[in-house]
Amino acid sequence: MVQTKELTQRIRALGKLTPSEAKIADYFSRNYWNLVFENTTSLSENTGVSKATVVRFISKLGYVRFATFLEELRRDASEGQGSLPIRYSLKKKLLAGGNQEDVLKRSFTHIIQNLEHSYARIDQQQFWEAARLVAKTRGALYITGQRSSYALAYLFFNMIRRIRPACSLIGPQTASLPDRLIDVSADDLLFAIFRHPYAKTTLRIAQHFERCGATIILLTDSTFNPLHTLAHVQIEVDTEGVSIFTSSAAVVAVLESLNVAALKYCDDTVYRRLEKAEALYNDFEVFCPGKSLNAERIAKLKTTG
Repeated sequence: MVQTKELTQRIRALGKLTPSEAKIADYFSRNYWNLVFENTTSLSENTGVSKATVVRFISKLGYVRFATFLEELRRDASEGQGSLPIRYSLKKKLLAGGNQEDVLKRSFTHIIQNLEHSYARIDQQQFWEAARLVAKTRGALYITGQRSSYALAYLFFNMIRRIRPACSLIGPQTASLPDRLIDVSADDLLFAIFRHPYAKTTLRIAQHFERCGATIILLTDSTFNPLHTLAHVQIEVDTEGVSIFTSSAAVVAVLESLNVAALKYCDDTVYRRLEKAEALYNDFEVFCPGKSLNAERIAKLKTTG
């Protein structure tokens, strides 16, 4: 029976992939539960490589024929936990054929399935190593995401900068990138959100960090994304959605979970940092008047817990 991890191991066993093979591997990784609906023609069209290349790649993976590969995928789909609902929701188009079923319910159902599948897909050791690095890296923490991933990078930046200093967000202003990257050193850490279609700016940023000897964490949707060979830690989630856009639900869930997990590696300096932040918010009247977790309440929490 072919399973996601088994297929990934077969691909990794091939060693270095050609550019065309890398495109197929990336597509397999991002669309595993959808492969049962594919044929050599559709795979060729979806990956931009020739049908002959698809057939040769399947053969290199150890399958005598494409039909054998497909048969094992279908067996996995029928036996694998939760795979049928996932494949169904991936293929069904929103309001296809004038279908007026509850869009909100369909979207929520798909999000729940995405979260469950992503949880099963994430390597726990990689997750906790990412949390440790985010909290304890000696140098600066740089966070980036381009295009639609920038909003997610900004969200993570706002969470993490509250609990650790030397945190920097690399945004979409490409003209100022050299100035932002000039001080990168081997002690620093890059946390990059890297989803399909993969932004070249993120690729170039990561390549610069790699040249500087810095550590790289990727939060991605594909085992074989264009940066997978540079990542020291890679966390993979499902991002397929029911709309024309990719889903961010699993990405946000991982970011929030990492923010919580990082607290394991923090000490009392975090409390003092939060106290200072709260005092500054009050001084500058950042938020509307109302109940807030002020310094006195934070100090009380510190002594009781």
